[in-house]
Amino acid sequence: MKKAKAKENAKANAKANAKAKVTYAPFEVADYLDSEEAIAEYLSLAVRDENPGVLLKALGDVAKARGMAEVAKASGLGRESLYKTLAPGAKPRFETIATIMRALNVGFSIESRLRVRAKKARKLNAA
Repeated sequence: MKKAKAKENAKANAKANAKAKVTYAPFEVADYLDSEEAIAEYLSLAVRDENPGVLLKALGDVAKARGMAEVAKASGLGRESLYKTLAPGAKPRFETIATIMRALNVGFSIESRLRVRAKKARKLNAA
């Protein structure tokens, strides 16, 4: 009798669990940008993408991690202007992006996408 009741309870619990709605917290990148190294790596990867929106999104994530109000103040932009500048589909001027990057204490680094063959590299180094 006890076994039958236990099976019945197990089935009822299984049905209740199957109907239970599972909710997930939204993933927020800014929560993980907690060090200068993480921020630098994140922005370095974003700037390599051919879609400029990826860099804007990454800058927005870093600004959230650092505090939008503080970044707006440091950049001389209004908080609302900063949000608009970093919004999807925005087309900010390079000057504005450079200002935001200075406020975030980050900068660009340029590297060639072309591989220099060893022979050519030796000639360049010898010259």
